[in-house]
Amino acid sequence: MKAQMRKHQRSTFATIIALLFAALPLSVNAQNSDSGQGVAQAEVVKPLSAIPLADLSFGSIAVGRDVPGKVRVAPDGGPAAYFNSARAQCSGQVDCAPHRASFEVVGEANRTYRVSLPRFVTARGANTGAQLVVDELEVRSLNYPGAADGGRLDAEGRDLFFVGGTVSIPARTATDTFRAQLPITVSYN
Repeated sequence: MKAQMRKHQRSTFATIIALLFAALPLSVNAQNSDSGQGVAQAEVVKPLSAIPLADLSFGSIAVGRDVPGKVRVAPDGGPAAYFNSARAQCSGQVDCAPHRASFEVVGEANRTYRVSLPRFVTARGANTGAQLVVDELEVRSLNYPGAADGGRLDAEGRDLFFVGGTVSIPARTATDTFRAQLPITVSYN
């Protein structure tokens, strides 16, 4: 009888173990899986473009024989500043006066944008090939003049921005006309 009881206990024990193992994968699967749903979206906006209206010009300049000079044209439209031996050589003619660069920006209404400028550009003389460094490039927006590197488009999606900078002229620079490309990039914030 004891033998039968042991056999029955072993059988009951084996059944309980089998039931536990059968239930275990179900509970593990239930705890380690779930389902959900995400969202994919895109916003299509009006392309942003910058249209050049006027080039940055430092005007006609003379420098001393032994002392270099600098000319600063501010992006806010103030008068040009001359340093060291640099002197304006414009007698009131429009094409020789210094002025800031200007660009029109067109895009999505009421959006802010950023203007990226290089740290400096190198202007080359058309006749001599000599080089002048133009640096300290700055931007000012008409709609958002407090922004240091961009602006804000108005309700019609328009703004103007201006670029100023400083040109350094070594002493004894030969007479020439100097030009540099001024690459700009505009992008939405």
